Amino acid sequence: MVRIAFYSHDTFGLGHLRRCLKLTHALGSSLGAVEGLLITGSPWAQLFPRPNGFEYVRLPPIVKRGSVYRPQDESARLPEVLDLRQRMLGSILRRFRPDLLIVDNVPCGLRGEMLDALRDVRAVSEAKCVLALRDILDRPDRVAKEWSTVGAAEALQFLYDEIWVFGDHDDLGAMNDLPGFSAARVRVCGRLGVEDAPESDPSESATRTRRVGASEAPRILVSGGGGGDADALVTTYVEMLRRRRPRVSSHIVLGPDFPHARSTEIIGRNGFCARIDPFVSDIPRAMKSADLVVAMAGYNTTCELEAAGQRAVLVPRVWPREEQLLRARKQEQAGRATVLHPRDLSPENLWESIQTCLERPAPRRIHHTGAENAVRYTASLLQPIQTRRLSGVTAT
Repeated sequence: MVRIAFYSHDTFGLGHLRRCLKLTHALGSSLGAVEGLLITGSPWAQLFPRPNGFEYVRLPPIVKRGSVYRPQDESARLPEVLDLRQRMLGSILRRFRPDLLIVDNVPCGLRGEMLDALRDVRAVSEAKCVLALRDILDRPDRVAKEWSTVGAAEALQFLYDEIWVFGDHDDLGAMNDLPGFSAARVRVCGRLGVEDAPESDPSESATRTRRVGASEAPRILVSGGGGGDADALVTTYVEMLRRRRPRVSSHIVLGPDFPHARSTEIIGRNGFCARIDPFVSDIPRAMKSADLVVAMAGYNTTCELEAAGQRAVLVPRVWPREEQLLRARKQEQAGRATVLHPRDLSPENLWESIQTCLERPAPRRIHHTGAENAVRYTASLLQPIQTRRLSGVTAT
C-alpha cells in the first residue's frame, strides 16, 4: 500500500482540480493498492467522481476575483482563513504520513501556506515531494516576482525531489529563469489529455470536414470552463444567435461558477433554441460530438481539444494572468485554433471566426503522455521506499 497526497489551492475555476483529478485517476488505477488524499480548496470537488483509492479533504475555500483573494465565507477575514488552512495542512499531512506529496502549480502553496507542512513532511518521514506545473504559468517576469516573494527557490532546493512539467520541452524556455528552477530535477511529462483518446486517423479529419459541409447544421459547443469569467463569451454568443439566427445547433455549458443571476436570465430568455447546461462533468465527450468548440483557453480545455482533434475558436482570459493568451497563440500558430482577443469580441467578429474555423479541416488528434509518464515517475520515486518496506528496513 502506498500513500499519496495531492495539494491543490484552487482559488478560481476548475483547472487545478481537474488536472489533479486526471493524475489521481491515473495513479489510482495503475499503481495497485493506493491510499490517497486530494486536499483541495475547491468548492466543486463533489461534482466529479472520486478517484479510486482517494478521499477528498476540503480546505476552507478562498476565491480569486480578478487579482484579489478573499474567503468564500464573506464574514471571515483572509489572514484568519489562511492561518486555519495552514494549520489544517500541517495536521492532515502529519496524520496521513504520505509516501509521495504532489503540490499543484504553486511551490509554496497559496501565500506560502504549504511551506511549514512541506518542511514537516521532509523532517519526519522519507516522503518524496513533487511540484506539478502546467505548460504555461504566466509571463515569466510576473511568475519570478511571485516565486521570489514566497521563497520558492529555497523550497525547490531543499524541499522538492522533482518538478513535473505537464507540457512539452519547448515550454521550459519560459521557466528556466524562475527562482530555483534551473537547479531542480525537472521531468517533462507531456500534457494531460484524455485517457481513451486514440491515435490520429488520417481519414477522420476528411470525414468530419465533409459532415460539416453536408445538409445537417454544424454542432457548436460553447464551454465557459469554470464559468467565473465566462459571462462575456456566453453573452456574446447568445447575442450572435439572436441577431443572425445562424443555422447551427448550439450546446452552451455555463460552468458552476457562472453568475447565477446571469444564468437564470439567459436560460429564461432562451428563444434561440440552444441547449443550455449549468455543468457537464464529461466535457471531453461533449467536445467529440461537436463540429466546433467555442471556449476560453484553459489548460484542460486546450489539452482536450487536442485529444479530440477538434476545431476551436478560443477567446482567452488576458487578466490578471496572460497564461491563456500565450497558450491560445500557440494553438493558433500550430493551426489548431482561431483566436479572438477579448477586446475584439463582438457578435459579428465571433460569427466570422466561427465560419472561418468551420471551413478548415479538423486538426489531427494528439495522444498525450502526461498521465502515463506521471505513473512511471511515481513508481520510480516510490521504488526505494517499497523495497525497504518489503525487506523490513526502516529509513532513518
